This record gives sequence, structure tokens and C-alpha cells, in this order.
Amino acid sequence: MSITLGKLVAKGITRDDAIINFRSFGNLIRGPSDTGKSHIRDCLWYLLGGEKAPKGIPENEGYDTLLLELQTSDGSEYTIRRGLAGGAAAVYPTSIAEMESHEALAEDVGSLIVSLAGAAGVLILRSMSKRGALTAGDLRHWSLISQPAMISEASTIGVPTEAPQRRASFSVFLTGKDDSAVILAATKDEKLRIKSQIESAEADLRRIFAEIPDGATSPETRDALDRVDETLGVLSSQQTQRSRQLRGLREELAILMSTITEAERKFVYSASLVSRFELLDEKYKSDFSRLVAVSDGLAVFDALEAQPCPLCHTALQDQRSEFVRDPAAVKLQRVAMAAESAKITALRTGLVAALAIEKSAKLALEVKISELNARLTVVERAEQAALVANSEEFSVDPKVLAIRRSELYSLQKSFDEQARLTAELVRLKAIIPTKNAPLARQTLSDSIVVARYALELLHLWGLTSVETIEVDAYECDLIINGRARLSYGAGMRSIFLTAMIIALLKHSMKAGHPHLGLVVLDSPMKSYSDPKNRADVTISPKAVKDLFYLWLASWQGPGQVVVLENELISPQTAALLKPTEFTKSLDEGRYGFYPLSDVDSKP
Repeated sequence: MSITLGKLVAKGITRDDAIINFRSFGNLIRGPSDTGKSHIRDCLWYLLGGEKAPKGIPENEGYDTLLLELQTSDGSEYTIRRGLAGGAAAVYPTSIAEMESHEALAEDVGSLIVSLAGAAGVLILRSMSKRGALTAGDLRHWSLISQPAMISEASTIGVPTEAPQRRASFSVFLTGKDDSAVILAATKDEKLRIKSQIESAEADLRRIFAEIPDGATSPETRDALDRVDETLGVLSSQQTQRSRQLRGLREELAILMSTITEAERKFVYSASLVSRFELLDEKYKSDFSRLVAVSDGLAVFDALEAQPCPLCHTALQDQRSEFVRDPAAVKLQRVAMAAESAKITALRTGLVAALAIEKSAKLALEVKISELNARLTVVERAEQAALVANSEEFSVDPKVLAIRRSELYSLQKSFDEQARLTAELVRLKAIIPTKNAPLARQTLSDSIVVARYALELLHLWGLTSVETIEVDAYECDLIINGRARLSYGAGMRSIFLTAMIIALLKHSMKAGHPHLGLVVLDSPMKSYSDPKNRADVTISPKAVKDLFYLWLASWQGPGQVVVLENELISPQTAALLKPTEFTKSLDEGRYGFYPLSDVDSKP
């Protein structure tokens, strides 16, 4: 897609509209100096997204608004409105006549111009380390050429800081390819950061080299570490088995000791009962013996002859004790003693049976405790044997192996860190090459086409002495007959630049490459016709001028060409070209871009 200028209008509340109507292909706005031709170019630059407002001139006093009507290649119309004093631009999707009945678009003029030029999404290098979108400024730079730029001895790419961007946009117009695939170089800050990382990595690498013993290698260290891990694994397995065995023995010991404790408690209780039963039996025996002795004494006493008391000589019948005097009482006593003896005998019988049972239980507990103690001894000996076997089975001290493993592991980590740092240094150093490789865009075939178009134009303009033209895509300029364009005089520089800009327009449009679709050239012939610039002029300036105007009148594209020029045009060519002509006369023709007011016309 591309755009075509339709109409430029300046408005003021108290002033008549200043209007320039553009033709679809070739346009000439001609007139003497100071009639507003360059001012028109400045207005177009400003309306197409430029930041700098046109400078104030006496003639534009009272004007406050600029309008630019555009047509696109698909038939759409747009109007750009912007204040002469500055500020943002408003874009309306219609012609100037219909503008008031439409709302302004939300899109800003810069993005609209880029989109209409077919450059939306096109990425170009701003520097070797920064990429950005192609802008309306890039489009204006190669399409709206000022009078100073026509004769400038400076490069077309502008100041050095803009050079990467200008080269990139020129290449897009030339080849249709952007820089989205170009790998960006590191920025200055990134380079400083990466250099700092390199220095840090090199310092770490030196430290690691110092820590690694002489003669040590990573494969040998890893092999030794694997062997130590294998041995430790075997030891761990053995230790696990021994631990499991010891754990079983100790569990059995705990059960045995608990069982022995319980049995001993029961044994003590049973022994206590046996002791008590035996003591009670002894008591029963003693009581029974005493009763027998008393009974036997009574029998003996009854068999004795009654005698008076040997001490007091009192007769038996005179004794005060009823027991002595009454035989019935003695008999009753004997009956009581016999009953007591029978009771004791019965109690002893039950006690003897209980004592026998308890003695049997005591004996059983004694046997059980003995057996448990015997088993306890066996298990304790097995535990001791397992502990001794465990300590004697390991031929290597696990502690020594653990220390050795720690040493080998640290050494292997050093080797791994060394490898990582070495790879990181290679990566970091690759990011910052000693010198950025030049960007080699593939422009040869397109450059040949543009050079051919430029040569054809120059021949049409009468400059048949030009035999060869090359496009220097890096400098964004022409080489004519083996000489750089900037090595020629001002007149030749101007006309050669005109040929390149128009040839680039034609090629971009025919190939479908991004381009604004128009060029505005401020005074391309003036310097060539200037007597001061005749050093390189070999063809009559009048002949070249007439041929140039004749070519412009017959230009049918692709693209729109607008020429702002001082030089006169022949009536025959003017009839074909229909130029917009300014004069400095107050009575004849159009007085410049801005109409004269009553105040302006007063002497």
C-alpha cells in the first residue's frame, strides 16, 4: 500500500484558505525564492508526523491550522489536521470536505503513515545492539528531501548516531526485507556487565586450579569416588544386616528380662507364703504339744495320793482352788483340751495341703527362673558374639572411608566447577567479539535495478556522459562513473541525488516493498543551473532543465513526484505539466502559497 498527496490547506479565521492541489503523478510547484515553496515541504513534513512545526513567516500570520488530504492505493481517503503552533495531529477517515461530519481516529499519524506505507511490523536496527520498528521519520527521511540536503556534502544517512537506522530503512525500501532475523550485539552496559562476569569467572577458575592437586584428573577422581561409594555401600549393607540381627537379639533379651523379673516376683511371693505357712504349722505343733503335756500332767496328778501342802501343810480338801477340790471341773477341763486338740489337728491338715501346693508352685517358679536365666546367658553371649563379629568383619574403618569420600567429592566438585566455568567463559567471550562483524545485507540484485533506473533517468534528463552507476547500499548513495556522488560539485550532487530518490521510489513501488509512495524534492535543478556550480556541468543547464520538466510532465509512476523549483518552465511543457506557479507580482498570478490580505497588499 502507498499514499498520494491530494490537497494541502492552511486555514485561519480571518484569512482566505491557502490551497495546493496535487496531481496523482508528476507535480511542479514553481516560483521565485521567498514565495513559500520550501515552506510547503516543511508543512508536509510536519503533517506527516514531523515534530518541528513550520517556521513562522510574515505571510502565514493569521493562519492557525494545516490540513492534508491523502488518498491510498486502495481508494481510501484520510485527512490529517494539525495546528501550526504545534501539538498532536488528528486523523479523519475522509476527505477535507467531509471531515467535520466524522470523528477523529484513535490512531496517531505516525503509526497511520507507517501502516499505509506497508511498513507495519517492519523491524530495523537502530544500532547493532538495538532493534525497533520502522518509523514515519524513516519514511520522511527518504521521501521529503529539503533544499539543503540536495546540495549537502554530508552523507545521506545523516549524523553518525542515526546511521544504523538510516541504512536499515534504506535497505528495507531497496530489498523489502527487514532486520528481524539479525542477532543483536550486546549493548555497552551489557558488555561491561559481561566483562565483569568474565573477570569474576577467570578469578574463580584460577582459585579452583590452585585447589586441585598436581596430577589429579577428573576421570580418575570420579573412578575413585565410585569405588569408595561401592565399599561404603557394602559396609552399609553389612551394618544393616548386623543391626537387624542385634535388634532381634536385644528384643529377645528385653522379653527374657521382663519374664524373669515377673517370675522372680512370683517366686518371692510364693516363698513368702511357704515361710508363713511353715511358721503357722510350727505354732499349731507347739499348741498341740502343750495341750498334750497338760493332759498328761493331769493324768499323773490324778494318780498321785492326796497329800497336804508341803509348805503350809494344808489338807487338799481345805484348798481354796475349786479345780483342786472338784474332780468334775478337772474333767471338764480335759474335755475342753481334747476339743482344742481336735481343732488344731483339723487346721493343720488344711495347712499342710496348702503348704504342699505352695511349695510345688515355688519349686516350679524356681525351675522356670533357672531356665530363663540359662536362656538369658545364651542370648547375651550371642549378642556379644555379634558385636565382636561386627567390629572384626570390616577390613576398612568406615570413618576413614567417609573422610576419603568427602575429600574425593570436594575434588570432583572442583573439576565440575572448572568445566562449568570454562564453558561459561567460552559463552561470555563469544557474546563480546573483539570487533563487531560488519552487517552484510543482501542488496546486490536490488541495487542493480535501482542503479539501472537512475541511469535511465539521467539519460532522459540529458546527462548522457554518465556511463555507469552503482548503488552503495552501505553509504545509501550512488557511485557515478566510478566516483562517489559526494565527490562531485553541488549541482551534480543535487541532480544525482534526485535520480537516486526517484529510482528508489520506482523500484520499491514496482517490487511491492514498503515505501511512502511519493517523493517531494525541493529545488533539485536550482544548483545545477547556478553559474557558481559549473565546475562539473558538461550539459547545458537549460537543456537539462527542459528535459527534466518534460520528463516530469510525462511521469506516470509508479509513485507520486512533487518538485519545488525556482527554474522557469517552457510554455509547451507547462501546458502538459500544469504547474502551480507563484509570483512576486501583486497584480499577476498567485502571490506565493499564502494569499495576500488587505494588510499585506498595502504599500
